[in-house]
Amino acid sequence: MQPSYSATGLQWSRNEQEESPLETIELLFYAVCGLPLLLILLWSVLWAVYGILFSIAYPFLFLYGALTGSSKKKEWQDSLLLRERQTLSRTGKDVLSMDKLRRPQNVSESGVIWTSIVVGPSHWQQLVASIYMLFGGSIDVYHDLIALGRSEVFQRLREMATDKGYDAVIGVRLDTSMIGTHRGKKQGSKGIEIFAYGTGVKLDKPLRG
Repeated sequence: MQPSYSATGLQWSRNEQEESPLETIELLFYAVCGLPLLLILLWSVLWAVYGILFSIAYPFLFLYGALTGSSKKKEWQDSLLLRERQTLSRTGKDVLSMDKLRRPQNVSESGVIWTSIVVGPSHWQQLVASIYMLFGGSIDVYHDLIALGRSEVFQRLREMATDKGYDAVIGVRLDTSMIGTHRGKKQGSKGIEIFAYGTGVKLDKPLRG
């Protein structure tokens, strides 16, 4: 016996077949347009959560920087002095020289060496510096930070030279560059890169210091 189909069922099946291409187009439209919108919405939610967490944590981070800034600077100074003494005990002299005119004659090998460091003030240091700026004069907070960064990059250059077997580094130079942000017409600084470089030389007979 052949199955029988009602006219209503056949009409519904035809309508379903006619609407299926439209449904496919709608699905493609939602996939193409809906996914970017979903990503934008997700990014907005994450950014809002970050803003809330930062606004809650910022006062505690500010106080932490204010309370521990001096002790961390002291630790950095002590560590730097210890490394400088260790390097001096290995080499017997300071291997760095900024003289570019007098060059050793008994050079067997040479090469350019460089290193860098990025230093930046904490928000507490920026607050103290802004108070200093009201009265003018030397801003000791920034001065100490830059002095430590300069000493650190010099020590890194010494360590790099000794690790590579160089007897001296001549023509040592320093370069600095600002790492900042632009906010409309205002320009803020996030940090300073201190870049040190020189020519490492190996001597047939190391010169006496």
